[in-house]
Amino acid sequence: MNKKNNNNEIFYSTLKRYFLGKSTKEEAERVKAWLMDPENKFRADQFLRMLWNETEQNPENASFDQGGILNKIHHTINLRNKKLQQERPSKTRRSFSIQQVFKQSARVAAILLLPVMAYLAWEVVSQKMWMNNQKEIVYNEIVCPLGARSRFELPDGTTGSLNNGSRLKYPVKFHGDIRKVKLEGEAYFDVKHNKKRPFVIKTHGLDVKVTGTSLNVYSYSEDKYQEFTLKSGTIELLKKEGDRIVSLAEMKKPGQHAVYKLNEVKLDIKQNKQPKKITHEVEKNAKKLNSMVSEMKSDERVIYETDKGKVEFQINEDIEKYTSWKEGMLVLRNDPMPLLLKRIERWYNVKFNVLDEGINEYTYWATFEEENLDEVLELLSLTGPIEFKKHPREKNDEGVYKPQVIDVMLEK
Repeated sequence: MNKKNNNNEIFYSTLKRYFLGKSTKEEAERVKAWLMDPENKFRADQFLRMLWNETEQNPENASFDQGGILNKIHHTINLRNKKLQQERPSKTRRSFSIQQVFKQSARVAAILLLPVMAYLAWEVVSQKMWMNNQKEIVYNEIVCPLGARSRFELPDGTTGSLNNGSRLKYPVKFHGDIRKVKLEGEAYFDVKHNKKRPFVIKTHGLDVKVTGTSLNVYSYSEDKYQEFTLKSGTIELLKKEGDRIVSLAEMKKPGQHAVYKLNEVKLDIKQNKQPKKITHEVEKNAKKLNSMVSEMKSDERVIYETDKGKVEFQINEDIEKYTSWKEGMLVLRNDPMPLLLKRIERWYNVKFNVLDEGINEYTYWATFEEENLDEVLELLSLTGPIEFKKHPREKNDEGVYKPQVIDVMLEK
């Protein structure tokens, strides 16, 4: 029994060098001859499958030229096709041995499978090349309309909820060292932990850097202020100062709450102690600011003043006020009337028209869960000298109903 010459044996590393264009001329000739031998078809197919799996696991490796590999596969298939056709037995032969019949069947099957293999290879390469070319520009966007809430799951396994009137923009596939999304509105995030690839939530004016954390972000651009509530983990607030990105502070304690406000926005937030303040010199005082935020107690506030506004840090033991909306509850805790009306507008998709500025002095403490709009307005009227007058809904030029307008006034 004759043994095959081991010198003609091809290993995966040799075949890989050939398809990556790194083999010597002698090696290339050996690989071509080995690929043309029908007896090596099974192992050759295994090696090609291994090579494709390796390119899929390393999509950003510059050494894997998918287009070049595909061309070589096509070339190899064409050569094998011609060789197999040349080696077909003549039609004039009338007798075949059983071994020849099996060989011929295997060759026919190989010929039939070659176009399928070529098609599959092309599909894989085309998809990978398209994704690589589009990875910086292809995004998905989730839009949650007013009066609604929605759940989401991102490509990295991060999950969460969007509140009414919110938008979340994210890439179809996260690339690079940072997982970045853009939020307009309010969202609750359960971020998939990945210390090597931080998760960044971009809002209007600030970035929230996260590794693996549960948090709520409130960032409607028309409100001119933003709120960040930490439930677990750690977050870092970042702000662009000129051509640099600087760290405002890290939040590491569950219940920590930050409010970023522009100068023209005034919110009445009660406090038990005189707040600790730090000036705008970020780099000089960044270490001190982080120390103050990390050491703050539940009855303290830390204020960082900027040129355009300020950031206030505090600790809230009852963070359900900021996160219970995802369970369908509207929670009010000594909230001023303007803030309350804005939340009801988004919750029920209506528009309030304030006729008496005096109502802005009232605050409310309540929890609404399954009440409809009429029930909410009635309860608010019972707890204060306030009246609501609903106007009939109107249609726009396209025949779509506008949000219902409701007048708000003091009782006469």
